[in-house]
Parts: sequence; structure tokens; C-alpha cells
Amino acid sequence: MNRLIFFSVLLLVFSCGDGPTTPPSQNTFDRSLLLSDLYNNNIIPSYENFNTNLGILEMDLDNLINSPTEQNLNQAKSSMNQAYVAWQSIAMFNLRVAEEVSYASLMNSYPANADKINQNISEGVTQIGSFTGSKLGATGFPALSYLLYGMETSQVLEQINSSTNYCNYMTAITNNMRINLDLIVNDWSANSSEFINSSGNTQTSSLNIVINDFLQYFEKRVREAKIATPLDYRGSLQPRPEQVESYYFSSLSKDLLVEAFSSVKRFYTGDSFDGLVNGIGVEDYLLSLENTSELIETMDNQINDIDQKISLLNDDLTIQLIEDNQKMIDVFLSMQQLVTYFKSDVYTFLGVSPDYADNDGDGG
Repeated sequence: MNRLIFFSVLLLVFSCGDGPTTPPSQNTFDRSLLLSDLYNNNIIPSYENFNTNLGILEMDLDNLINSPTEQNLNQAKSSMNQAYVAWQSIAMFNLRVAEEVSYASLMNSYPANADKINQNISEGVTQIGSFTGSKLGATGFPALSYLLYGMETSQVLEQINSSTNYCNYMTAITNNMRINLDLIVNDWSANSSEFINSSGNTQTSSLNIVINDFLQYFEKRVREAKIATPLDYRGSLQPRPEQVESYYFSSLSKDLLVEAFSSVKRFYTGDSFDGLVNGIGVEDYLLSLENTSELIETMDNQINDIDQKISLLNDDLTIQLIEDNQKMIDVFLSMQQLVTYFKSDVYTFLGVSPDYADNDGDGG
């Protein structure tokens, strides 16, 4: 009898703790279904789409190098822009081999480091190789954008006509993209079962890792890199247009932001990459738990608010920064609120602990 009273008191104490809790007996969600949907409807299609776009870019760049005309330059620029947009859908999946080879850092560390790029060209660099800190801003899309857009059309064509080193470095950039992409795609193809079946709730299980990577991506590479840094939000709020993604063709910058946030939404809602399948996402996980209806409504409203605020931005974020940076501040604050909901509420309901630390004042 005394032991019964003791355990009853314990139950009362733990049920009165701060924040939402989900007793294990109520959490019967099949996490492998979410992982399977994520793999089949988002990860693989996103990589297939990027692979297609990278192949077109490789072909158009070869055509430009072999026949440096204005028409071929414009075609190479167009295919690079499309590949840059396609990259946004796979940038979030920075795990497994992608993390091992630092694919995100090699592909999209901006702003471009013009001095380092020019040094590499003058030294006749023909291979990018593995990632090191010295390569930040000298590889991937920022570097290629600098080489295709950083000068007047006639000057770019002159460089391609007269400088083998210039051509070799452009090819080295896309070769590096290709080598690492093939490694990553082969790993995903060979280890799908391992990824999907790692459905436990541990620090090293697939879903816990991918949820943490998702939030870190949204927080650091979307909210911070695309919005806060160009705003100089954590400094003196002096616009820094040179920090805008795709600075040398900044008309693309909003498209990159829109596609990046679309990948965030797809992960949360479970919608497929092609938009044809309403699959299983984090939102469905929350729906399976008790006392989450208010949080789900709040999350949906916040996501819609971010979409609405992004829609008000100029297509060229450098212009937006200079003419009316308040609209970008509004986007940042709305994103900040969504991060807070994830850290303080979603993680708690799912029983997931953040595996990285920061001091950005958003509850994490």
C-alpha cells in the first residue's frame, strides 16, 4: 500500500512539470514511416533533380569553353542558375557522406573569395580536392557565379578565349561538384534500409539526426546566412549587400531563399518534392500525439507568415537591403519565432534533444 502511494505521488510530481510532455505509452508513432517517406519522396527526388541540373550545367560549360560565344555564355549562366536553385533542395540533407566530405561548405560558402579564386587561377589549379578552411568562398556556386558574372560579358569571353587556367578552374569546380555528388548518391542508394530502419529515439538514430540537421540548416543557413548576415542584424544593422547569396547575379537571390524555405516546409509537412504526394512529415508525428493541436495551428500560422513576408521582398535582395531593409528584418523575426517554436515545443513533444548549441537568443 505504501509503495502504491509512493508511485502515485511520483506520477503526480512528474505530470506537473513545466512544458508539454508525451508519456512513452502515448507515443506510438511509427517513425520509420516518416523516414521512408522522407527518403523516397524528398531526398532521392531532390538529388535526382540536382543531378539532372548539374549534368546540364556540365554540358553547357563544356560548350562555352569549346566555343566561347555570347550565346553559349548566356546558356551556361542560365543552367548554372537553375542548378543553384536545385541545390537548395538538397542542402538540408547534410548528413552521412555529405557531412563527411563537407559538401555544403564546398558547394555554397558565400560570399565568393575573389582574391583566392584569382590566386587559384594564376597558380593553375585543376582540382579542388577535399574541403579545407582555405577553400571557403573559392569553390562551388559562389566561385562559378563570380567567374561567369564577375566581369562584363566581353571580358569573361576574353578570359575563356585566352586563359587555359581560367577554363580549367571552372571545370575543376564542376568536377568537384560531380565527384562528391556521385559519392553521396551512391551512399544513399546503398544504405536506404539502414537509414529508414534506424527509427529509434536515440542521439544517433536517423530521425533524431535528420531533425537536428533540419533545424540547424534552417537556423544557420537560411535564417542567418540568407537574412541576418546581409542585414548585419547582430551588428549595427548596416546593410551588407556583398553578403547576399548569388551576389554577382543578385536577381537570383530571392529565388534561392524561396526554394530553401520550400525544402524546410516539405520536411515539416511531409509533402513530396514534386508536390504530388501529401506524405508523412513532422506535422503528422505531432498530430499522432496528445495536446498538440494548438502547437500545430501555431506552426502553420508561422510558416504562412514567413511565406507572406518573403513574398513582399524584392527579387534582388541587394536592392531590398538598400531601399527597405525593414522587410528583411520582418522575415528574420518571423523565422526566429519559428525556430523558437521548434526548440521549445516541437522538440519537447517528440522527445528529441538538440545536438548543437548556439547563443542566438531563440530558446536553444
